[in-house]
Amino acid sequence: MSPRWKIWVGLAIGAVVCVFFVARWGDSAQTALEETRRELRRQGFKTDLSEFNFTTSAEMRARAAALASPGLARNRAFRQIDTPLMTAVGPNSAVVFWRDGKPVSYTGEDLWAQWRETMKDNQAVLDAACDAALSGPIRFEPTSRSGYGMLLPHLAAVRTLTETLGARAMLDLRDGNKEAAWTNLLASTALVTSWDPEPAETSHLVRCAYVTSAYNTTWQALQAGGWRDDQLAELQRAWESADFFKGLPETEAFARASAADACQQERRQPPGPGLPLTEMIRAPQEALRAWVSYWQRLQYLRHGSYENERNLLLFHRDRELQLRAAVQVPTWSEMRRLAAVTNVVPFQPRNQYRSPALMMMNTRQMAMRFQSQGQGPLGRTAEAEARRRLLITAIALERYRGRHGSYPKSLPELAPELLKSPPIDFMDGQPLRYRLADDGHFLLYSVGLDCTDDGGKMPEIRRRGYPSPNYPTGRIGEGTDVVWPLPATPAAVAAREEEERQAALQWQAEAEQRMEEADKEREAGRRAVGERILAEKPAPRLKEPLYQGRPLSEALRSGPGQTNLSLDELLTVKQIITTNDPDVATFEVPVSYEAAAKIGRLHLVVDGGSEDRFEGGEPQECRRAGNGNSLLVWNTTYDPPGRHAVRAELLLSHRRGESGEVRVQGPAAPFFSSNLCQFSHRYDFFNARGATLYARLPESNGVYSIELKDPAGEHIKTFTGTTSNGVIQVHWNLVDDRGRAYPNQSFDSVFSVTLPDSGRSQTMKGP
Repeated sequence: MSPRWKIWVGLAIGAVVCVFFVARWGDSAQTALEETRRELRRQGFKTDLSEFNFTTSAEMRARAAALASPGLARNRAFRQIDTPLMTAVGPNSAVVFWRDGKPVSYTGEDLWAQWRETMKDNQAVLDAACDAALSGPIRFEPTSRSGYGMLLPHLAAVRTLTETLGARAMLDLRDGNKEAAWTNLLASTALVTSWDPEPAETSHLVRCAYVTSAYNTTWQALQAGGWRDDQLAELQRAWESADFFKGLPETEAFARASAADACQQERRQPPGPGLPLTEMIRAPQEALRAWVSYWQRLQYLRHGSYENERNLLLFHRDRELQLRAAVQVPTWSEMRRLAAVTNVVPFQPRNQYRSPALMMMNTRQMAMRFQSQGQGPLGRTAEAEARRRLLITAIALERYRGRHGSYPKSLPELAPELLKSPPIDFMDGQPLRYRLADDGHFLLYSVGLDCTDDGGKMPEIRRRGYPSPNYPTGRIGEGTDVVWPLPATPAAVAAREEEERQAALQWQAEAEQRMEEADKEREAGRRAVGERILAEKPAPRLKEPLYQGRPLSEALRSGPGQTNLSLDELLTVKQIITTNDPDVATFEVPVSYEAAAKIGRLHLVVDGGSEDRFEGGEPQECRRAGNGNSLLVWNTTYDPPGRHAVRAELLLSHRRGESGEVRVQGPAAPFFSSNLCQFSHRYDFFNARGATLYARLPESNGVYSIELKDPAGEHIKTFTGTTSNGVIQVHWNLVDDRGRAYPNQSFDSVFSVTLPDSGRSQTMKGP
């Protein structure tokens, strides 16, 4: 019997045996799953998505529609409102943002005016969202039957709304409109305290993030003082009603039903395609491998999938029981000692088959850990609970001052008049830390997730546009507490801003120095490449490329006088002296412009081009000469001055049946550029916020004048100055010499430069 027939017989016998065992094995796994499912239901655990109903009333749906309006989620203007409202000044004080804060864009532009315009343009949708947030309980209505595929688009919209209402409250306080500010504060609070999130871990993590946003907004608002007792009492009741731990066990119930649904959906998929009969006969080895893969997949679907579903049900049952026990613990210091609280153990399947459903679940779990920044849902919720208690205590302190004229000397004085009992830190079970400052303000804090008293030290948040070694984490880190800080004095804020400004200047200077060193290294390499190219002897062309069956040179000739020119002679550049802009170099090659355009693209290669990592010779274009030849025109101001190696290059278009790019280059020729200004595409910057004017000089010392003109040639503005580092860099705020805003979408520039050391001077068009 031949080897091929032996393989066929083996496959047939294996198929019969596999079908027999899979049928019996699958029955046992399915039976065990059903028994487990019945037992879990008897114990009161949910195992199916149909047991979850997220349907709400018509009133709630209308409220949710106003809060998750597309005008909020998709409005680009709101994305610019992303400035942290709690900026530390020193270890335990913060900027009173609405009084001393300066929201800035990435270019350093003050955004207060832009925020006002955004709020004005979107007043109707924001007012409707405020009314909805304040009108009752908040619930959304995602599709529970989608399981892991459940969409939660409202999360992004509510996040945007929370940040926007906080910013609007800051604007109202800055403008002295306290009643409107209070309305926005209550609405941003209600987005946290009145929201009953669906049992999805993502939703609970996002709600905890909203707590931080509302916490910062409330601190800012209370610094204004003068609030009525009934206002503060309403705000205090809102925070007292919130329970962040209540819904956590249900998230595991929904995760359990979603995991089971994912396994069931996977079983509904076919085991996989087989090989066509002709392929099986032609290549039995391939058929064997395909059969082994098919058998593994079938084995998993008929047995391993049921086994995994059963183990997932038990895994999430245990996790739900752990969460039920954890949420009953009175402090984080006790909670974090419980099993699987801070370090969640992922589900580990017993079989080794790489199930797509399990890989999807593990990916989701990793994403959740990343979203919770390694803390897990209980850690993030514990931090939110600590902030809730600080908020309630701080509001009670403000009410106490309104009634008695000053803050109490200790927190027990708040009970029972304003609090049922003295406030306790959820983190360690000890009283919240509190002390009065000499100026009459108070410092209040929790010890944070590490349960170590750091004296009320705040995590430092980097302001946009200012480099800092302390990158913002958005959460409490090691060595910091959860702080209700002291208000920083205007003098302290000014000193901090000056410190940040100096740090930014130093960082910028260091960055420019690194860029300068990189440019010098790149320039030295460019020169070396150019000199190498010019020193090389042209190698004889062994084989000329063909175009449509004939030599390429025949297709490129433009006239009868070129019949004897070789391909290299056709691609030899000759500089043409013109009376146009002296910074524009023009070269002619005796190549038919029409033929070159039809065949491919003809351009100039400077100092080796991209093959040697130097993007020289840009911008440039190919034009038609009066005699039909091709002119290669190069604006040299984007390349460094000095000697260059230039040559013509033809890139042939892809032709049918051919692959790869065909490049044909002519011999190199020297060219000396005497321009004094080198511009750069990296610094071309012009939008609604301003424009950057940049040029590099061949010498360190320079005197410059930059005139800006509109497209019609009318004068706009002139900048003058000197440089000692060979770099001209000017930022234009789009205001002309008469103090008017520039309305056009483009402008022209003319640079006039004098180099005192060498006595050279030049005037040229800018980018």
